[in-house]
Amino acid sequence: MMVALYVTVWLALVALLLGELGRRRNTQTGVTTHWAIVASAIGVVLGTTHTLLALGVVYGWDHARAVAVTAEQAARLYGVAWPGSLYVNYVFLAWWLADTGWWWLSPRTFLRRSRIIEWAWRYTAFTMVINGAVIFASPAGRIAGVPLVVALLVVWWSKPYSKAS
Repeated sequence: MMVALYVTVWLALVALLLGELGRRRNTQTGVTTHWAIVASAIGVVLGTTHTLLALGVVYGWDHARAVAVTAEQAARLYGVAWPGSLYVNYVFLAWWLADTGWWWLSPRTFLRRSRIIEWAWRYTAFTMVINGAVIFASPAGRIAGVPLVVALLVVWWSKPYSKAS
């Protein structure tokens, strides 16, 4: 079960990266690439699966324990044992689901959404990825996490696509 816990989160992160790549291209060209929406949807499902597996396998379905352990981890790294940090994960998954649903149901309005919403999403996703794949990751996990974070930054900051490409 522990293997499934790690496989689901890493596949979710790769799907997030692919979704962001397609989303950026969609926004710049105005052409919807359905594979990117599907990648994002798969990422949400895998991220939710990972969360449920962690709650069951790691914490024995004891939510209060999960909150306490997550707060202890945050205290070791950041100096603050904030019990709300686990809830931030839930908010992130809910936002990702809502975002992907909007993209799936109405690509045109989704692609024209406010830059503030887009950058808020990017900031939130980046914070979650950097924490999960680098800061809180095992040393072996960081080997995959650092390139994933770099790839995400490249997707968001690289030169825009031309309409002809």
